[in-house]
Amino acid sequence: MTEFKIRFFDEIDDPHQVTLLFQLSLLFPAMPRVLNELRANDDRYTPEFGIFAIAKNGDVAAGHLLMKIPTETTDGRLEIGGVNAVGTRPDSSRRGAMTAVMNASHQYFREHGLEHSFLTTSSRLVAMAFYEHLGYVELAKLHIAVKYSHQFGPSEQPEIAVRQFSEGDISQIAQIFRHSVAGSYGFTHRPDNFFKARNHVVGLELKPEAKVRIAQRDNGVSGYAYWESTPSASEAYEIMALDRASFHSLLRDAERRNPGAEMVVWCDGLSSREITWIQEAGYAGPIETYGRALIRSTARKTDSREVRTMYGVASGNFRLGLLDQT
Repeated sequence: MTEFKIRFFDEIDDPHQVTLLFQLSLLFPAMPRVLNELRANDDRYTPEFGIFAIAKNGDVAAGHLLMKIPTETTDGRLEIGGVNAVGTRPDSSRRGAMTAVMNASHQYFREHGLEHSFLTTSSRLVAMAFYEHLGYVELAKLHIAVKYSHQFGPSEQPEIAVRQFSEGDISQIAQIFRHSVAGSYGFTHRPDNFFKARNHVVGLELKPEAKVRIAQRDNGVSGYAYWESTPSASEAYEIMALDRASFHSLLRDAERRNPGAEMVVWCDGLSSREITWIQEAGYAGPIETYGRALIRSTARKTDSREVRTMYGVASGNFRLGLLDQT
């Protein structure tokens, strides 16, 4: 096994090496400017920001970004470590680079009082076996709901207007999110500037001005949805509303703007009430995907049943929105 030096982001001489790592391993270039903007706008990233394995020739062989994520458990608020944007250069694969990084990350989390390490991945990937070998267990499976153009849609809601997002909606969106996740466990805490921070999320360029739709009743915002659309499909990365009529209006608005497309809603940030609203609108689901949320204790063997109970997974009260995934 090759030996690697472990370095934090600011200790890397040329940050473009990190850009190259993400380009080669995750198929997107995260330029240093974008990384710095992400770091500045999301206070869940640690001061060290990222941790990397450096090969003898100076290449950044593997690494990921470091997060300290506030979550809600049955025992109250708990901050956990987050492993974000994991990547290994193909020419460094199976040489121990990522194992060295992950071991260093777990040590970092322990030293900073973070009892768990969390990440999301796909069960189709070799990575799943790798994480299980490191002691991670499945916290939750990820799900979608789907609807095709020939299926019956939600009825019109004339009292609800749906319009384009503006900067002035940020605070009301935050209020709707807090209202929607009340009483749930998991990823229910967000920075005040969450949507601005998500503009710079690694591998996904979010554009609220173009892709967030606002449901408005009288003079108040009653819901919002973030849609990624192509001519063949529209995906709701997040949809939240104060009531059924506003929720259905957001769905109907997307169907009207992209007629004939497959409609997809990511479900794991939603409550059972909201799932019912989706089903009433003609969507099939929730349907299990290959996506998985994994968690590991940083100090001892992880008890899968214990952590699932702690986050209310079995009771259906666990929330992990697509935009909260690592």
